[in-house]
Amino acid sequence: MKIVNRLVNPFEREGAWYRANLHTHTTTSDGNLPVAERLRQYQEKGYSVLAFTDHLKTNDVTLLSSEGLLVLSGMETHPLCPGGDLYHLVCLNIPHGFDFPEATDANERIALVKKAGGEVIVGHPYWCGHNLNQLLPLAGYIGIEVYNATCTRIGKGFSSVHWDDLLDVGVVTPAVASDDVHSGGRDIFMGWTMVKAQELTPDSIMESLRSGCYYASCGPIIEDFRLKDNKVGLKCSPVQEIHFICQRSNGLSFYAEKGKEITEAEIQLTENIKYVRAEVVDRQGRHAWTNPFIFND
Repeated sequence: MKIVNRLVNPFEREGAWYRANLHTHTTTSDGNLPVAERLRQYQEKGYSVLAFTDHLKTNDVTLLSSEGLLVLSGMETHPLCPGGDLYHLVCLNIPHGFDFPEATDANERIALVKKAGGEVIVGHPYWCGHNLNQLLPLAGYIGIEVYNATCTRIGKGFSSVHWDDLLDVGVVTPAVASDDVHSGGRDIFMGWTMVKAQELTPDSIMESLRSGCYYASCGPIIEDFRLKDNKVGLKCSPVQEIHFICQRSNGLSFYAEKGKEITEAEIQLTENIKYVRAEVVDRQGRHAWTNPFIFND
């Protein structure tokens, strides 16, 4: 079978891996620490990319990047969603002082962000209560959050079903994992995105994010994920579970025997399979997610 989607497989591309948190709050909005202190936390933890995405406000990050750490300017904006709810759109790589004209809807905001050189990720759809009818009208975003740490406070940190609903109806989108840190308690260093890029620059990182050249994780390491001889194989750090997620009732899961762990698995493709993504779970219950392969338009 032939992969037909536009996403780039990071495991077949040259470059370096960069650990990124793409959803971060400070005292500029409703976070508990100022920008400098939040930056220090992620720098000391060894992150390579940090996006400040305060609610409705940007931060001047012009002088914040350093060797080994790229800081992106961003914002979280909340246009109306059909049904009276709000979308939470995470805007990345926008200029400081960027704002939206009053009453612009979600797709207009996405278009304005792209015009300014940025991109949008759909934040925590499970926490927001979004269903497929609310997600389908959105256009032009580059990914959704499959995991959001701060949303674990109410048991809604995982949005994998929302992701699969979109993939199942043909919306090809990758997914990131983020902290969405506010207080620095149960919302920091819990979810991140491993970006494969040519260099640690805004242009290179944003190109990788646009093309899906990354995987998302809460801990496990994805070492390889590729198509060969009509099979999709995965290699990873030691885990308890490996799941190949496909549309509807298709797919295949592998579980380690008691007291043991597994590090690889593969699935034989059939004509019924339209997409495959992999999800692994380690002994501590932490997940990691590959982006999907799409096999039929």
